[in-house]
Amino acid sequence: MKFLEENLLDHLQRPEFAELLSSLSVKQFSKGSFLCQPGQKDNFIFILASGRVRVYLGYEEKEFNLGILTKGDIYSTHAGTFVQALENTDVLMTDVTTFRREMAKDSEVTKAMVRVLGNILKTSFSIIDGLVFKDANSRLVAFLTGEARRHGIKEDDGIRVTIDLPVEQIARLVGSSRQTVSTLLNDLVRAELIIRSGRGTFVIPDISLLESVGGVEHT
Repeated sequence: MKFLEENLLDHLQRPEFAELLSSLSVKQFSKGSFLCQPGQKDNFIFILASGRVRVYLGYEEKEFNLGILTKGDIYSTHAGTFVQALENTDVLMTDVTTFRREMAKDSEVTKAMVRVLGNILKTSFSIIDGLVFKDANSRLVAFLTGEARRHGIKEDDGIRVTIDLPVEQIARLVGSSRQTVSTLLNDLVRAELIIRSGRGTFVIPDISLLESVGGVEHT
């Protein structure tokens, strides 16, 4: 569930943004560690240089995933969410004051940050809508088809999409249990609505049919 279509790191490699890039320091996080948590006083901006992290809200024993950040995505430590490394991760980080000063020189970075926050807000409303009005199957289908439409590759046999997340993480993203999501995925495979094509990769032969069966409206 990548938040930016472009890779912000590629943008920052341009010579005119050398000063902004030099203001960022590399920090490493091991798998399972937290980049930030609610109530944390640190006030930093970071860009993922490698790895993946999940952004989620937590209340008592429940977790509500807002999405996955990958290489080139940008986020802040003061957004009031949990940000946890799904694998060993490197980030480029600087304090908000420095970033704000450098950001004023580069409107593209500002636009990227606004898009990330906008997508998180959109995802938050989608989570609320899904948990209130849709069942687990519809939420799973919406997740699969959404990823396919944004990042899938069209091939002769359908749209190939690489999720590259364990079932447990997919379950958290759609607000369900691992067992339920595993069962639903198997049901979709048996119905030939999706085809497993390797670890974490699926082919959707007819995405409109899958959306229709799952009660998902494509906008």
